[in-house]
Amino acid sequence: MQKPFKSSLILLFTVLSTLFSCSSDADDTENTTNALVGVWQRIDSTSSFENKFVFNADNSGIQISSETNIDDTAISNATSLEWISANNQLQLLIHEVIETPYYFNAEGQLVLSAISEIPYTRIEE
Repeated sequence: MQKPFKSSLILLFTVLSTLFSCSSDADDTENTTNALVGVWQRIDSTSSFENKFVFNADNSGIQISSETNIDDTAISNATSLEWISANNQLQLLIHEVIETPYYFNAEGQLVLSAISEIPYTRIEE
């Protein structure tokens, strides 16, 4: 009577350990997607030049760029976008579909390889 109980207990422990120790790709995708949410400014932005991406949690966003000339005239543009990320690929729908690999460098900056060689730093969550 004791032997089947011990065998069942060992089997139950093994199954539960296996279930709780595994992570899914869906969890990894969600974590990287959540890491993108926020306002990202290109690190070479100044008071006369600015380039930002805003990634909202609902997969909407804005690309913002502005430039102030020497004569104090300014050009600015804010374009709405939709975005999807999976497996370190970011798909942006701005005027067309742009697909870019992305990663976070050692400083935690966002690198959008197909958009800019210059990384973006998070300025707001």
